Amino acid sequence: MNPHPTFIALSFALCLPACEKDGKASPEAAPSSPIALDIKAADMPILPVKKGDFWKYDLRVEIPAGITSEGSAAVELDNEMTRTFLGKIAVSEKLPDSQAFDVVIPGQETVREYVDILEDRVMMLGTGKPDVPGAKPLWLSTAIPFVIAGMRPGQEVAPFSIQEGAINREIRVVAREAVEVPTGKHRAIRLLMVGNDGQFDIRKTTWFAPGIGIVKEEKTRYVGDRLIYRETAVLTETSVSIP
Repeated sequence: MNPHPTFIALSFALCLPACEKDGKASPEAAPSSPIALDIKAADMPILPVKKGDFWKYDLRVEIPAGITSEGSAAVELDNEMTRTFLGKIAVSEKLPDSQAFDVVIPGQETVREYVDILEDRVMMLGTGKPDVPGAKPLWLSTAIPFVIAGMRPGQEVAPFSIQEGAINREIRVVAREAVEVPTGKHRAIRLLMVGNDGQFDIRKTTWFAPGIGIVKEEKTRYVGDRLIYRETAVLTETSVSIP
Protein backbone atom coordinates (compact mmCIF):
# COMPACT_ATOMS: atom_id res chain seq x y z
CA MET A 1 0.00 0.00 0.00
CA ASN A 2 1.37 3.43 -0.95
CA PRO A 3 0.33 6.57 0.95
CA HIS A 4 -1.53 9.29 -0.91
CA PRO A 5 0.87 11.66 -2.73
CA THR A 6 -0.18 14.45 -0.36
CA PHE A 7 1.82 12.70 2.34
CA ILE A 8 4.90 11.77 0.33
CA ALA A 9 7.98 13.65 1.54
CA LEU A 10 10.78 13.71 -0.99
CA SER A 11 14.03 15.19 0.29
CA PHE A 12 14.16 18.95 -0.46
CA ALA A 13 10.74 18.75 -2.10
CA LEU A 14 9.22 18.56 1.37
CA CYS A 15 11.38 21.12 3.11
CA LEU A 16 12.87 23.37 0.44
CA PRO A 17 10.22 25.82 -0.75
CA ALA A 18 10.96 26.94 -4.29
CA CYS A 19 9.18 28.68 -7.09
CA GLU A 20 10.84 29.59 -10.36
CA LYS A 21 12.45 32.98 -9.79
CA ASP A 22 10.11 34.13 -6.99
CA GLY A 23 11.79 32.87 -3.81
CA LYS A 24 12.75 35.69 -1.44
CA ALA A 25 15.19 35.63 1.42
CA SER A 26 17.31 37.97 3.46
CA PRO A 27 20.29 38.95 1.26
CA GLU A 28 22.76 37.73 3.88
CA ALA A 29 21.19 34.28 4.42
CA ALA A 30 24.12 33.47 6.72
CA PRO A 31 24.74 32.35 10.31
CA SER A 32 23.53 34.87 12.86
CA SER A 33 26.61 34.77 15.11
CA PRO A 34 30.39 34.33 14.66
CA ILE A 35 31.80 30.99 13.56
CA ALA A 36 34.52 29.39 15.68
CA LEU A 37 37.52 29.11 13.35
CA ASP A 38 38.88 25.94 14.96
CA ILE A 39 35.57 24.13 14.52
CA LYS A 40 35.27 25.47 10.99
CA ALA A 41 38.68 24.11 10.02
CA ALA A 42 37.78 20.66 11.36
CA ASP A 43 34.59 20.65 9.26
CA MET A 44 36.34 21.40 5.96
CA PRO A 45 36.00 20.39 3.25
CA ILE A 46 32.32 20.24 4.15
CA LEU A 47 31.40 17.71 1.43
CA PRO A 48 34.21 16.40 -0.81
CA VAL A 49 32.31 14.64 -3.59
CA LYS A 50 32.89 13.45 -7.14
CA LYS A 51 30.50 12.55 -9.92
CA GLY A 52 28.88 9.18 -9.22
CA ASP A 53 29.20 9.27 -5.43
CA PHE A 54 26.15 7.80 -3.72
CA TRP A 55 24.43 7.53 -0.34
CA LYS A 56 21.93 4.73 0.38
CA TYR A 57 19.37 4.95 3.18
CA ASP A 58 16.82 2.75 4.89
CA LEU A 59 13.56 4.68 4.73
CA ARG A 60 10.69 4.34 7.19
CA VAL A 61 7.31 6.04 6.60
CA GLU A 62 4.63 6.24 9.30
CA ILE A 63 1.12 7.66 8.85
CA PRO A 64 -1.18 7.58 11.90
CA ALA A 65 -4.62 5.95 11.85
CA GLY A 66 -7.41 7.97 10.28
CA ILE A 67 -5.18 10.09 8.05
CA THR A 68 -5.33 8.44 4.62
CA SER A 69 -9.13 8.10 4.94
CA GLU A 70 -11.77 8.17 7.67
CA GLY A 71 -11.34 5.14 9.91
CA SER A 72 -8.21 3.95 8.11
CA ALA A 73 -5.55 1.95 9.92
CA ALA A 74 -2.10 3.32 10.63
CA VAL A 75 0.36 2.92 7.76
CA GLU A 76 3.95 1.78 8.21
CA LEU A 77 6.15 1.36 5.15
CA ASP A 78 9.79 0.41 4.72
CA ASN A 79 11.65 1.41 1.58
CA GLU A 80 15.08 2.51 0.44
CA MET A 81 16.38 5.80 -0.85
CA THR A 82 19.48 6.52 -2.91
CA ARG A 83 21.04 9.96 -3.40
CA THR A 84 23.57 10.15 -6.28
CA PHE A 85 25.82 13.10 -7.13
CA LEU A 86 25.58 14.03 -10.82
CA GLY A 87 28.31 16.66 -10.90
CA LYS A 88 27.60 19.92 -12.71
CA ILE A 89 24.76 19.65 -15.22
CA ALA A 90 22.53 21.83 -17.39
CA VAL A 91 19.31 22.92 -15.67
CA SER A 92 17.35 24.82 -18.32
CA GLU A 93 17.84 27.47 -20.99
CA LYS A 94 16.97 30.25 -18.53
CA LEU A 95 18.95 28.97 -15.55
CA PRO A 96 22.69 28.49 -14.98
CA ASP A 97 24.34 25.09 -14.89
CA SER A 98 24.34 23.63 -11.39
CA GLN A 99 25.69 20.79 -9.33
CA ALA A 100 22.94 18.30 -8.59
CA PHE A 101 21.88 15.16 -6.77
CA ASP A 102 19.23 12.71 -7.91
CA VAL A 103 17.15 11.22 -5.10
CA VAL A 104 15.51 7.92 -6.04
CA ILE A 105 12.85 6.06 -4.04
CA PRO A 106 11.38 2.96 -5.74
CA GLY A 107 7.84 3.60 -6.90
CA GLN A 108 8.14 7.39 -6.75
CA GLU A 109 9.27 10.12 -9.11
CA THR A 110 12.96 11.01 -9.00
CA VAL A 111 13.68 14.32 -7.28
CA ARG A 112 16.65 16.35 -8.46
CA GLU A 113 18.30 18.62 -5.89
CA TYR A 114 20.21 21.60 -7.30
CA VAL A 115 23.04 22.76 -5.06
CA ASP A 116 26.28 24.71 -4.94
CA ILE A 117 28.92 22.85 -2.92
CA LEU A 118 31.74 25.09 -1.73
CA GLU A 119 34.72 24.31 0.48
CA ASP A 120 32.92 25.50 3.60
CA ARG A 121 29.18 25.25 2.81
CA VAL A 122 26.39 23.66 0.82
CA MET A 123 23.90 26.07 -0.77
CA MET A 124 20.36 25.09 -1.81
CA LEU A 125 19.35 26.36 -5.25
CA GLY A 126 16.17 24.49 -6.15
CA THR A 127 14.61 21.19 -7.17
CA GLY A 128 13.34 19.45 -10.26
CA LYS A 129 11.52 16.33 -11.46
CA PRO A 130 13.57 14.90 -14.33
CA ASP A 131 11.12 12.04 -14.94
CA VAL A 132 8.22 14.41 -15.65
CA PRO A 133 8.16 15.61 -19.29
CA GLY A 134 8.03 19.38 -19.52
CA ALA A 135 8.33 19.94 -15.77
CA LYS A 136 10.10 23.23 -14.99
CA PRO A 137 12.75 23.37 -12.28
CA LEU A 138 11.65 25.05 -9.07
CA TRP A 139 14.30 27.66 -8.39
CA LEU A 140 15.07 30.00 -5.51
CA SER A 141 15.97 33.53 -6.58
CA THR A 142 18.42 33.66 -3.65
CA ALA A 143 20.62 30.68 -2.78
CA ILE A 144 20.02 29.51 0.79
CA PRO A 145 22.73 27.95 3.00
CA PHE A 146 21.89 24.40 4.03
CA VAL A 147 24.97 23.79 6.17
CA ILE A 148 28.09 25.85 6.87
CA ALA A 149 31.37 24.63 8.34
CA GLY A 150 31.85 25.72 11.94
CA MET A 151 28.20 26.40 12.74
CA ARG A 152 27.44 26.06 16.44
CA PRO A 153 24.25 25.34 18.41
CA GLY A 154 21.90 28.31 18.35
CA GLN A 155 23.10 29.74 15.07
CA GLU A 156 20.46 30.37 12.42
CA VAL A 157 20.08 30.98 8.72
CA ALA A 158 17.95 34.03 7.92
CA PRO A 159 14.25 33.04 7.56
CA PHE A 160 12.96 32.88 4.01
CA SER A 161 9.56 32.61 2.36
CA ILE A 162 7.77 32.45 -0.98
CA GLN A 163 4.26 32.94 -2.34
CA GLU A 164 3.75 36.15 -0.36
CA GLY A 165 4.48 34.42 2.93
CA ALA A 166 2.23 31.39 2.38
CA ILE A 167 5.29 29.13 2.69
CA ASN A 168 7.95 29.93 5.30
CA ARG A 169 11.16 28.28 6.48
CA GLU A 170 13.70 28.78 9.26
CA ILE A 171 16.89 26.75 9.73
CA ARG A 172 18.94 26.59 12.91
CA VAL A 173 21.64 24.44 14.45
CA VAL A 174 20.32 22.45 17.41
CA ALA A 175 23.48 20.57 18.41
CA ARG A 176 26.83 19.18 17.41
CA GLU A 177 26.74 15.57 18.49
CA ALA A 178 27.62 11.98 17.69
CA VAL A 179 24.90 10.02 15.91
CA GLU A 180 24.98 6.26 15.33
CA VAL A 181 23.58 4.74 12.13
CA PRO A 182 24.36 1.49 10.25
CA THR A 183 27.52 3.05 8.71
CA GLY A 184 28.93 3.80 12.17
CA LYS A 185 29.09 6.57 14.74
CA HIS A 186 29.54 9.97 13.11
CA ARG A 187 30.33 13.48 14.33
CA ALA A 188 27.36 15.47 13.07
CA ILE A 189 25.73 18.88 12.96
CA ARG A 190 22.04 18.53 13.88
CA LEU A 191 19.97 21.02 11.87
CA LEU A 192 16.30 21.80 12.39
CA MET A 193 14.20 23.29 9.61
CA VAL A 194 10.72 24.47 10.62
CA GLY A 195 7.99 26.24 8.73
CA ASN A 196 4.68 25.83 7.00
CA ASP A 197 3.15 24.88 3.66
CA GLY A 198 -0.21 26.59 3.94
CA GLN A 199 -2.17 24.60 6.54
CA PHE A 200 0.66 22.11 7.10
CA ASP A 201 3.35 22.73 9.74
CA ILE A 202 6.57 20.97 8.88
CA ARG A 203 9.71 19.97 10.78
CA LYS A 204 12.81 18.43 9.28
CA THR A 205 15.75 17.36 11.44
CA THR A 206 18.96 16.56 9.58
CA TRP A 207 22.14 15.07 10.97
CA PHE A 208 24.91 16.21 8.61
CA ALA A 209 28.38 14.73 9.12
CA PRO A 210 31.05 17.06 7.69
CA GLY A 211 33.08 15.26 5.04
CA ILE A 212 30.43 12.54 4.63
CA GLY A 213 27.03 14.16 4.08
CA ILE A 214 23.56 13.49 5.44
CA VAL A 215 23.64 10.45 7.72
CA LYS A 216 20.13 10.71 9.17
CA GLU A 217 16.93 12.67 8.52
CA GLU A 218 13.52 12.85 10.13
CA LYS A 219 10.65 14.71 8.45
CA THR A 220 7.24 15.34 9.99
CA ARG A 221 4.06 17.15 9.01
CA TYR A 222 1.34 18.42 11.34
CA VAL A 223 -2.08 19.99 10.99
CA GLY A 224 -2.42 21.97 14.19
CA ASP A 225 -1.18 19.61 16.91
CA ARG A 226 -2.02 16.48 14.92
CA LEU A 227 0.85 14.48 13.42
CA ILE A 228 -0.10 13.31 9.94
CA TYR A 229 3.22 12.05 8.54
CA ARG A 230 6.66 10.92 9.71
CA GLU A 231 9.56 9.82 7.54
CA THR A 232 12.94 8.64 8.86
CA ALA A 233 16.03 7.87 6.77
CA VAL A 234 19.30 6.40 8.08
CA LEU A 235 22.49 5.94 6.08
CA THR A 236 23.37 2.31 5.32
CA GLU A 237 26.04 2.65 2.61
CA THR A 238 28.04 5.34 0.83
CA SER A 239 30.85 5.57 -1.71
CA VAL A 240 32.32 8.54 0.19
CA SER A 241 35.33 7.70 2.33
CA ILE A 242 34.38 7.52 6.02
CA PRO A 243 37.17 8.58 8.43
